[in-house]
Amino acid sequence: MGVIILLAIGSAVFPMLLAGVAVLLSRSKPAKLMMAFWLGGFTTSVVLGIVIINVFGEAAASLGSEGKKLSPTVTLLAGVLALLLAWLLGTNRGHELIESWRAHRPRRKNHEEKPDREPWAERVLDRSSIGVAALAGAILNLPGPFYLLALGHMAANHYSQAGEIAAILLFNLIMLILVEAPIIGYLFDPTRIDKMVSALSAWLNKNGLRIIALLAAIWGISLIGKSLHDILA
Repeated sequence: MGVIILLAIGSAVFPMLLAGVAVLLSRSKPAKLMMAFWLGGFTTSVVLGIVIINVFGEAAASLGSEGKKLSPTVTLLAGVLALLLAWLLGTNRGHELIESWRAHRPRRKNHEEKPDREPWAERVLDRSSIGVAALAGAILNLPGPFYLLALGHMAANHYSQAGEIAAILLFNLIMLILVEAPIIGYLFDPTRIDKMVSALSAWLNKNGLRIIALLAAIWGISLIGKSLHDILA
């Protein structure tokens, strides 16, 4: 269960999800929009998780780090790539390389003639519609890499049906904690939660990439350790 919790925390700071939360929190009356966003995302993610487990069964194990179909070489490569990602996202040198790469990318012919566009999540959520918020929640919470790894872990460890559902519910509750916490806060003390939300948004904008880098590093080390164990066994 510890692996599932770790992966859920990683999903909670997924950049697109953070962007959606930040936009919702900036609205004048965000409580209803956030509830719609949560319902759309939670329902979609839980249903798809259950479907993936039941449709793919043992084949879903190959999505997790303990899937028996992954060779030690593939697992080792995945671990090295995870560490590389952690280095790029979590170090100043890595950020410099990313910015350098972006600066030297070939620009579209008319790129300079058009103003930079905001991310689609911000443009959609800026419409402040409950229906749009629910739809955006569903789209932004489609199964991502950490969720698929968690589902693979469940399949590889042969959870019971009740255990799978409980683990999927737990994963999604943790993944959406940054949506759930403000909703609960607005029910009891809207004025205070506004101040807390502003501070949280600023902190996440500053540290979100480093959190993802830490989780990627932990996951990469675990993959490398597993591959070396399999090679030497």
